[in-house]
Amino acid sequence: MSLEFIYEKRLFPELEYIFKHALTQEVAYNSLLLKRRKEIHEKIGKAIEEIYPDRLEEFYEMLAYHYSRSDNLDNACQYLKLSGNKAMRSYSNLEAFHFYKDAINILKQTPETEQNKREKLGVILSMANPMRLLAFPEDSLKFLEEGERLCKELGEKKSLAAISSLIGYFYSFRGDVTLGTKYQEASFEEAEKIQDLEIMVPVGYGLCISYVYGGEYRKVVKIAPRVIDSLEKMHRELEFFGGSSNEYAILQASYGCSLGFLGEFEKGDQLCEKALSFAHKINHFVSIALAELFYGMLFANKGDGENAVKHLQSSIEYGEKSQAAYMLGHAWGYLGFGYFLLGELETALKFTEKGLKMLMDVGFPVAFVHRFLSYIHFNLGNLNEAKVHAEQALNLAQTNHQKCWEGISWLRLGRILGKIEGPQLPKAEEYILQGMKILNELGTKPYYAQGHLFLGELYGDAGQKEKALKNLKKAEAMFQEMGMDYWLARTKKLLEMATI
Repeated sequence: MSLEFIYEKRLFPELEYIFKHALTQEVAYNSLLLKRRKEIHEKIGKAIEEIYPDRLEEFYEMLAYHYSRSDNLDNACQYLKLSGNKAMRSYSNLEAFHFYKDAINILKQTPETEQNKREKLGVILSMANPMRLLAFPEDSLKFLEEGERLCKELGEKKSLAAISSLIGYFYSFRGDVTLGTKYQEASFEEAEKIQDLEIMVPVGYGLCISYVYGGEYRKVVKIAPRVIDSLEKMHRELEFFGGSSNEYAILQASYGCSLGFLGEFEKGDQLCEKALSFAHKINHFVSIALAELFYGMLFANKGDGENAVKHLQSSIEYGEKSQAAYMLGHAWGYLGFGYFLLGELETALKFTEKGLKMLMDVGFPVAFVHRFLSYIHFNLGNLNEAKVHAEQALNLAQTNHQKCWEGISWLRLGRILGKIEGPQLPKAEEYILQGMKILNELGTKPYYAQGHLFLGELYGDAGQKEKALKNLKKAEAMFQEMGMDYWLARTKKLLEMATI
């Protein structure tokens, strides 16, 4: 003590001794034999357990640390799992992921008995929630494929369905929606055959989210109500929390949002409101953030900038509280489009670019954000920049098999070409018609109507008044039917100009 290698530090109510200099600590620690170090770590772990038997949760991370550096692998695995669970409760998703990952690495050091396999599978299933919230970081697919192998070896059909759904979710999230939904559709079909809610709900949830990513909104409208009805009939709405969100609430929200893409905004609004109310009732941050995101998307698709901004700002608030990386990128991107609808173009550009960066950082396909940027730059008069973003949106949508975004991107690219100097009318017309064909097949009426509006604008610019009026009147009737006031006002203005 007189040499001041260590000194006493009091952090009420604990008393501990810490090294005064980090270098002194490292030299002293490295001078110990490996076996002796392991013994010391185990003794520290046992001492904590003996001194604080009623307060162990406060020390889970410390116990995980010390036992992981001892020969007591059973305790190491136990406290790593407990630390992961604790981190998830406080929305510390990255910490949770790493605790679970370390637990699996500990289990790999022990003989692969049946018990070991079941324990490893349990940890992989626990990893699913932080994986999704973090946009599948690091070795996520490797762990999921390991889980798939373990399920098959153990004959765990329920867990296999859940793991297959997660693998599908991974591929959908990373851009291969076709492969992703292939995994999930097979799992859902099997679950529905035996009416097993334990499989139907998480798989149906993941399938609906993948359909939203892929723009298959009719399929969401077909699947979501079946799962919702099953939950309501059995009064089990509160029981399922896949992806760290309440699956009942988010199925309602994704169903409502999908109806909006199909032009049924009134019914979609009711479902999103129901989802949000339920999420607030259970006071679950991730569920609120996701419900607000889908609600904001509904209003953005309708052209209601004011309500879109309100819900998307709330989504960001709760998304930041719950550290949901992929959700925040979507919310910022859509928030930018909300401000575009309000005519605040500089703010729109700032927020949309922020959303783009966040989604690129987590490896999410960003076709829809490039589409928003093409709108903003077009209205700012940056036609070449608008064209670049429309082309990027189209390329990403085609690569990732996102037919809805592909159709919308064709519309945007055609409209932009029609504004650029030169004889672009035939090519612009071809692109818009190509987009409309895709969107009509998907039943996405709001965007099909926009195709008529863009054709009307294109023909008007080219002096083809009769064709312009025909398409603008068609767009007007569709926007009026769907209650899309922003787009309706824009169309009426063009019709007034065309009839002068």
